[in-house]
Amino acid sequence: MDDFSVEAVPVSPVPEPAIWAMMIVGFGAIGGAMRHRRQVSVRFA
Repeated sequence: MDDFSVEAVPVSPVPEPAIWAMMIVGFGAIGGAMRHRRQVSVRFA
């Protein structure tokens, strides 16, 4: 039962270019949504 090895899990140390592209597009979409969000004004009586 002590045969567990970390080397058996294939993990890439650097993300692929497609992942970087999706991350940049996602951040851009979030920034665009925040920029175009309607401003709420609070009025007190």
